[in-house]
Formats: sequence, C-alpha cells, structure tokens
Amino acid sequence: MAKPVSQRGFARERVIEAALSLFAERGVNGTSLQMIADHLGVRKAAIYYQFHTKDDIVLAVVRPVFDDMARLVRIAESITSAESRRDATISGFVELAVRHRRIGSLFYGDPAVISLVRSHQEFEDITDSLRELLIGATHDVGTRVAITMITAGVFGSTAEPHLQDISDVDLHRFLLDCAQNLLRAPQSAATPSG
Repeated sequence: MAKPVSQRGFARERVIEAALSLFAERGVNGTSLQMIADHLGVRKAAIYYQFHTKDDIVLAVVRPVFDDMARLVRIAESITSAESRRDATISGFVELAVRHRRIGSLFYGDPAVISLVRSHQEFEDITDSLRELLIGATHDVGTRVAITMITAGVFGSTAEPHLQDISDVDLHRFLLDCAQNLLRAPQSAATPSG
C-alpha cells in the first residue's frame, strides 16, 4: 500500500530540515546523504525514497527563495510606474532575504550551490528578471553598480554571523534604508557639487 501524500510530505520536510542543519555545520560539499540519514536515524534508502540525489535536496532547500522571487517579479511587473516598480522590488527583495535568512546564511557564496542554481534555467530566469526590475530602463553604470551592491549586500548581511543578534524587523528596516540610500547615490554622484 502506498504511503499517504501527507506522510511523504512530512518525511520530505524532515529530510530538508536535517539537511539544513548539516549544511550549516559542514557545508553542502561536506554533507553526504548518509550523514543526513544518520542525523534522522533512518537508513539511506529512506532518503533516496524522498530525493534521488543530494542536489535534489539542495534544490528543495533553495526553491522557496526562488518561488518568492518569482512571486515578487510577477507583482512588480504589474506596477506601471517605473519608480514605484523599483521601490516595490527593492522592498520585496529585502523582505524575502530577511524571511529566508536561515537559508541565505547557509548558501551565500557557497560555490556548490551557486553552480547548481546556475545550472537550472528557471532559477537563472527568475534572477535575471529580478535584476532587470531593479536596474530599470536606464542601465546606467551607477545604477548597475548600486544594484549589484544592494543585492550582494542584502544577502551578505542576512548571512553575516556577526549580525545574527539583530532582529528580523530591525534588519529589514536597516537594509531597506541602506538600499534606498545607495540607489540615490548614483544620482547624487551625477549631480555636480556646489
């Protein structure tokens, strides 16, 4: 008799949770399927029943971040004003980075995860769409640099161990203020000083 879907879904969540703990401790490359099975007190076959490879587990861990990014892109694309669209995108991006702080802290800058994500076109497409929304129509150098600093800085800040004592609410507020100030900087730099 096949297992009910709800049991299988729960088992998948347990595997993902165990993987997250081990990834935090050992990194993605330092974690094996056997370690995940041992952590859960099950045989490795039980892990294979839920996921075929460790890459499948990593993708399941990061998928909620990309699902939220795709949702943000759909919402932002429906906004007609370019300025309002960028503001909504920045605000949504900061919010999702803080919400997924635990996942971001595990994977920010991890070459194994970056390579895996880049090998999946749907994730690349979402990232490209978000970048285009943030940069806007101008594509000027100052804005491109500012957006790169914002995206790297936001995820880097949520991953920074020395900032883990800051509440999500406060971190969200500080990151949003910094992002908005940084976006104004290229315009300020282009303006001749008195």
